[in-house]
Amino acid sequence: MQHRPARLAALLLLLCCALPAPAQAPAPGAKPAKPPKEKGPTTIEADSLEGISDLEVTARGRVEFKRDDLTIYSQFLRYNQEFGRVEAHGGVRLTRGLDRFFGPDLRYDTRDDTGVFEGVNYILTGELSEMRGKADRLEFLGKDRFRLVNGTFTTCRPSHEDWRFKAREFDMDQNKEVATVRGARFEFFDTTLMALPYASFSLDKQRKSGFLAPYYSHNTRRGLEVGIPYYWNIAPEQDLTVTPSVMSKRGEEVKTDYRYLGATYKGELRYELLPHDKILDTSRSAITFEHQQQITPQLFGRLNINAVSDPRYFVDLSSQVRQVSQGILPREGYLQYNGTVGTTGYYVQTLVQHYQTLQDPLAPITPPYDRLPQVDFGTSRADIAGLFDLTLPGQWVRFSHPTLVEGTRVSLNPTLSTPLLAPSYFVTPKIGLHYASYGLQRTLAGQPDRQTEAVPWGSLDAGLVFDRSASWFGRSVTQTLEPRLFYVYAPYHNQDLIPVFDTGLADFNYAQLFTENRFAGGDRFGDASQLTMAATTRVLTPNGTELLRATLGQIYYFADERVGLTPTSTLRTRNQSDILASVGGHVAQSWTFDTTVQYNPEAATVQRGGASLRYAPEIAKVVNASYRYNRDPTLPLRQVDISGQWPVKPGWYAIGRYNYSFLDKRLLEGLAGVEYNAGCWVFRAAFQRLQAATQTASTGIFFQLEFNGVGSLGSDEILTMLKRSVPGYAVTNPTQGNLVPPSLQRPLPFEQIF
Repeated sequence: MQHRPARLAALLLLLCCALPAPAQAPAPGAKPAKPPKEKGPTTIEADSLEGISDLEVTARGRVEFKRDDLTIYSQFLRYNQEFGRVEAHGGVRLTRGLDRFFGPDLRYDTRDDTGVFEGVNYILTGELSEMRGKADRLEFLGKDRFRLVNGTFTTCRPSHEDWRFKAREFDMDQNKEVATVRGARFEFFDTTLMALPYASFSLDKQRKSGFLAPYYSHNTRRGLEVGIPYYWNIAPEQDLTVTPSVMSKRGEEVKTDYRYLGATYKGELRYELLPHDKILDTSRSAITFEHQQQITPQLFGRLNINAVSDPRYFVDLSSQVRQVSQGILPREGYLQYNGTVGTTGYYVQTLVQHYQTLQDPLAPITPPYDRLPQVDFGTSRADIAGLFDLTLPGQWVRFSHPTLVEGTRVSLNPTLSTPLLAPSYFVTPKIGLHYASYGLQRTLAGQPDRQTEAVPWGSLDAGLVFDRSASWFGRSVTQTLEPRLFYVYAPYHNQDLIPVFDTGLADFNYAQLFTENRFAGGDRFGDASQLTMAATTRVLTPNGTELLRATLGQIYYFADERVGLTPTSTLRTRNQSDILASVGGHVAQSWTFDTTVQYNPEAATVQRGGASLRYAPEIAKVVNASYRYNRDPTLPLRQVDISGQWPVKPGWYAIGRYNYSFLDKRLLEGLAGVEYNAGCWVFRAAFQRLQAATQTASTGIFFQLEFNGVGSLGSDEILTMLKRSVPGYAVTNPTQGNLVPPSLQRPLPFEQIF
């Protein structure tokens, strides 16, 4: 080939006819290997080319070598077709897929994708992050496999390498998404945070056994707490996390979390053991077991077992307010069978339920009844003769209690309705019967052992829907007007001698305006002759988004109330209920609000109310404010709750919550935190104070240092706490990945992996 001084345009060298390697017989029992993907044609562009096209080519000046997803740029390149070898010098740049490599000298074998790159800089583009670094030498070990010798890597921007990994050897297999490091250390601002003589870890979100990142937290109840979790990937559908920890005030603790998943079942077992609490001088423990299984296509089961060693376990050892304030722990087993007879479906459910009551001596509660057992059964049929819908639910339950009246209850609640539906109206007449029969033990004086109640009732629910086109601040919208009437009648039946196993007065809210029974539970059915009048208006966008909703409703009574929860309960004598009113919506792009008021027209007072407002113009910018008020002397309430997340300067975000009770004159939960996003790492710190018991407060300090594409150091609790305490809270680095052994993050739930 003659030397050409001018740049050659896309000279096509059909060099894809190299002889394949001799085939080898597979090992006995091994699956036949997939045939290697046939190599595509090779093209070379350069200022000059010389050599023999089917043997060896030498290219000089602005060389561009292409084959499949491999591209090499350099000033000098020699390509030997017979052996598939490439030798390049001078400003060499290699791209393989989305990965890029830069250096002065390269030797590469195109047949098996092996070679050596000296003095290399590289950029690897993954699903979640972009990793960059350099090495004295990079060895290509095959397709998507390579080794770094005396190399570094980071996800930070060039010239802003706040953190980096240094390793004597770093092997990466991008096909298996597995990496191995030898002689490594993790540096943050030139300070070594972690040394790793040897480690193997996953490059993606897949699970791999190994130590997770240590965590640290400080709490006034526990003191300084340090733990190092170990993650064991037992099988593709099983894993176990064991976390030994030390609390400066309490002592050593071990936490375990075992998860499993099958085609028809899944579950989780968590166990915590504090062998010796240094303050209480005793052993303490907690266990939670959750399991659910589709036993057959018709039969489903669930187990939920919870237990702690003492009533103050969560107060002393938990930092989550939902656990700290938990007073009742359920232990229950549940089975449900669904079947059909002809075209009629039916169900049978069995529940065994027991509770552990965690008493606060300063605010004692009455333990609830256990259900040992409860059997629910029922059937339903729609469109009977094209007119009627029938439901027939029933229940048998045995209530057990250590001190109160106990016994069994059989109940039936059949209903028959005739729904008449149209786009602009609905009318639903309904009749039903509440029937309950009791067999009691440990009865009170004058209370019979056998009792029966049967209360028939009827209701009529009707409504209209009007709509019209309108304009809302220049936008075309639809406004609706939806008046609704609901009448219910139930005669009086004396129920004073019937025990109260699981029943209470239902909360007075908008949904309760349209229910037949003012009690929740199976032991009472209230007498009624009443009419509910309500109206709702909505403002809707063309795609159905609700911009504004306003509702007003009230019940008018035609007879005084005679059935109470107990013989001494105060009964209603007014002829009208309080007025319920609510207004809410998404009135602007960033603003949402909701207000609810319960107004007593006779006393001209607001009995209960609440208002909430949220401003969220963009991600990581949110402010929430709410106020709740209740005049009821049995549950008085006056609370304000303000929370938010907001940028205060480039990279810095303030986070906080203030939940205060004016009646108790104390802070229920306070949170002050800060988050700093440096681009490739994020630091979070938070100070939390919450009311753990009536006269016990808990204060904690949490922090987390998270490295994008790597993981985090510090407390896992802080993110959970921030998301719960600040509605709308958003992490500022949502695409952070996972590279440090084995993840420095808790593995994903099975459901997100399979």
